[in-house]
Amino acid sequence: MISRAEEVMGTVVSFLVEPGPLDDHQVAGAIDNACRELHDLDDRFSLWKPESELSRWRGGLVATPSALMDEVIELCAGAYDITHGLFDAWGLPGGFDPTGLVKGWAAERALAHLARAGVEGALVNAGGDICVLAGRSYDVGIRHPFEPDAMCGIVSVTGAVATSGVYERGAHIVNPFGTEVAAVAATVVGDSLVLCDVLATALVVGGAEVLYLIEGFAGVEGFFVDQSGSMYTTQSMVFQDH
Repeated sequence: MISRAEEVMGTVVSFLVEPGPLDDHQVAGAIDNACRELHDLDDRFSLWKPESELSRWRGGLVATPSALMDEVIELCAGAYDITHGLFDAWGLPGGFDPTGLVKGWAAERALAHLARAGVEGALVNAGGDICVLAGRSYDVGIRHPFEPDAMCGIVSVTGAVATSGVYERGAHIVNPFGTEVAAVAATVVGDSLVLCDVLATALVVGGAEVLYLIEGFAGVEGFFVDQSGSMYTTQSMVFQDH
């Protein structure tokens, strides 16, 4: 098992790789490629870099978006539709803000570099948003929002898991309909990190309404913790033994 961490996209992205037939040099090269992709995407989609494509797009300085920007815009439009507007990349001050989706999308693109290199197994953890290579299962502990040394539970991840909340960074998640958010923290497990990321954000905003919505997605489960510390889960949500 080979591990490595990289500071990028305003967080720490860690890699856990089972090399299989590859030697250490080949694995290092694959991780280098994955990190290069993450840095390139950060340069393109950062809200804090005035020369990023996203910053220039928001400022009206880009006439025609790149293919990658188009892809993210389409993903955000799809996220708006499936969450009935609870995930709204256009609803924040300052213009289009896809950061609630881009991190998970970028992590999946990084994982794809490892898959193409031929590693046997891999996990990419982008600040708590995790995707794993198909064919492997990893047990992931979900931190309790009110008890830093405790966990809500341990989930088995064969595809992806995303956690969103307002307990660390404060009220950075906004309810586009003007009311308070319903949850302090929310976690979604499924096959796609982009989908899990979107639904976790929507679950923080909408709570039980979105939990009911998640029941309609095959292979997707989730839970949220409200202000009182109570936990609510989808019917088939399974936690592993501690």
